[in-house]
Amino acid sequence: KDPVLMAGMGTGLAPWRAVTQERVMQKRQGQDTGPCVLFFGARYAKYEFLYREEFEGYMKEGVLTMHTAFSRDQARKVYVQHRIVEAGEDVARYMLRENGHFYVCGSARQVPEDIYCAMKTVIMASERCGEEEAEATLSNLKMEGRYTVEAWS
Repeated sequence: KDPVLMAGMGTGLAPWRAVTQERVMQKRQGQDTGPCVLFFGARYAKYEFLYREEFEGYMKEGVLTMHTAFSRDQARKVYVQHRIVEAGEDVARYMLRENGHFYVCGSARQVPEDIYCAMKTVIMASERCGEEEAEATLSNLKMEGRYTVEAWS
């Protein structure tokens, strides 16, 4: 029932497809599932929006909320971390008040740090706190196993 928030960039989407499929199966079996939120980023929607039709179907079923960021589809680059901040109210509610779990999967280059900074921004806005307190909150989420990063280079 706990909210599941996932961020996947490029092929980092694959594990979140499996998590989403499990939530869909549970809901179809009549189980009470919590919110399932996916932030997906790639360069071009036309070429890199993996499993698009499948995910759109899950959104229509009401199982999934999806936020996409295609960095090269417009003049100003938009990344997953921008979408996380835009959805900050929901992200904060799910993570800080509803026992949510946030999982990040993708390249180790800059992505984990950028998403960490976005989460810090979300927490500072939601809790009206400073950077140190937001970092302490994120540290606690990590220790509780509720903020997990799987990155590769």
